[in-house]
Amino acid sequence: MTPADAPTGYDEEDRYFREREAEQLKQMREKLDVTRQEQAAKQAKETHWMKCPKCGADLTEVKMEGVMVDKCGGCEGLFFDSGELELMIEAHKKGLGPLRRMFG
Repeated sequence: MTPADAPTGYDEEDRYFREREAEQLKQMREKLDVTRQEQAAKQAKETHWMKCPKCGADLTEVKMEGVMVDKCGGCEGLFFDSGELELMIEAHKKGLGPLRRMFG
């Protein structure tokens, strides 16, 4: 006979299911955390996307000498994405003169 305090088959089965449920819950929480982080990043991008860093008004893309630059509808500021200013400088060196018009 087995002692009264020895684990029985049912105790082992309960432990197995508790551990399995805990692992499933952990996985579900991890997935939810990833989803929440993605949603927060998307919302942060939408909040600041195409907004003027100076006044907060909406930016629109305008074509200047073949280069698309961002122009503010509020303060009329011009903002360049990575590489756009270099394209404008190269055009200026070739004599096309977009910077001359802007700064000249």
